[in-house]
Amino acid sequence: MRKQSGFIFLLGFILYGWVEFEALIFVGNIVGGFLSFIGIFLTAFIGIYLIRRLNRRVFMSWQSERQNNKPGLSKLAEGLSILLGGLLLVIPGYLTDLIGLICMIPILRTLIGSIIIANFADIRLFADLRKKHEYNDPNKENSETTSPIITIDGDYTEK
Repeated sequence: MRKQSGFIFLLGFILYGWVEFEALIFVGNIVGGFLSFIGIFLTAFIGIYLIRRLNRRVFMSWQSERQNNKPGLSKLAEGLSILLGGLLLVIPGYLTDLIGLICMIPILRTLIGSIIIANFADIRLFADLRKKHEYNDPNKENSETTSPIITIDGDYTEK
């Protein structure tokens, strides 16, 4: 099975390179070779700019949601989509630029980020974020998810 997945990865990598090369030739024939290469570098700088600017804004709104005791998963998903889109814009090539721009569309950000979180839910970071408000009673063998009982104890004085 491992050899087969390596072969599929190699085949996909070769196919990706071929499609990127064909796209570069196609765009180069339309706008010229020099402008084609300028476009590749320009999209890389745009990707870096968008990562820095948009992720800062999303991170600040995620922090405000977290301070208001909201899970903030939609903002996390939006930030992941912006990060993926920006990284794809930095990678040279028109296919990756197109996919990166799709990741930057505001309407699709949360959807794309949610797909990323769903596919990587086994990773401990995302699993902990998804189950933050869930509580499993260790005394039950097949415990169901219930809300935790929080007891606050302290002294106070009236003035």
